[in-house]
Amino acid sequence: MRALPAIVTTAAFTLAMTACGGDDDSTTDSATDSSLEADVGTGTDTSVDPDVGEPEDEQEDGQEDPGEQPDEAPGDGGSGSAVLTLFTGEQFEFSVLCTLEPQVAAGSEILFTATSYDFPGLDITQFGDEGAVTGIGSVEVWDEDYETLWSASTLHESVGGSLELSVDGSTITGTGDFYPAADLTVDPVPGTVTANC
Repeated sequence: MRALPAIVTTAAFTLAMTACGGDDDSTTDSATDSSLEADVGTGTDTSVDPDVGEPEDEQEDGQEDPGEQPDEAPGDGGSGSAVLTLFTGEQFEFSVLCTLEPQVAAGSEILFTATSYDFPGLDITQFGDEGAVTGIGSVEVWDEDYETLWSASTLHESVGGSLELSVDGSTITGTGDFYPAADLTVDPVPGTVTANC
C-alpha cells in the first residue's frame, strides 16, 4: 500500500512530460547538448545579437531616449540665470524661467518676463501698451515668506525712484533704484539686474 503514492507521483510526472512534448528524453538531452556546444564552442552568447544591443536599451513605441531630446530654445520658456547687484555690494543669484515674446496675461500685454521660484525669488516684468496695466516695469526680490526684500518699479518715479528695463536677444537688463522691503520712505539703493535666458 505504501508503493501507491510513489506510483501515482511517477505517473503524474510522466503524464506532464508527455503533455509538454517530453516523451523522449533523448530529444531533450540532445537539444540541450547542442545549444551548450554552440555557446562553449564559439565563446559568445548566441541569445543576444551584438549589433542590436540589450533589449532594455530599446525604447517602446519608437520613442526617443529622453536624454537625447533637444533643449528648449533660449528665450522661449527656457531656463537661464539672473544676477541682481546692488551698489552696497550685496548680490543675489537666481535660476529663472523666461518669456521674451509679447503675451497677454490677465488682460494686459506683457512684453517680457523672467521669474525665479527659488528662494530668494525674483520677478522681472515689463508691461506693454495694451490692456488694464500699461507701461509698468518692475523688479522684485522676495524671501521664503514671500516678503519683499528689494523692489524697483517705474511706479516709484513719483517718489524719485527710477527703473529702466530692456531686452536684447536673450538677455534682459535693468538699472534702477531699489527700495528695501518696498519701503518708499527710505533712500533707495542703485542696482543692476541681468537675466541671461
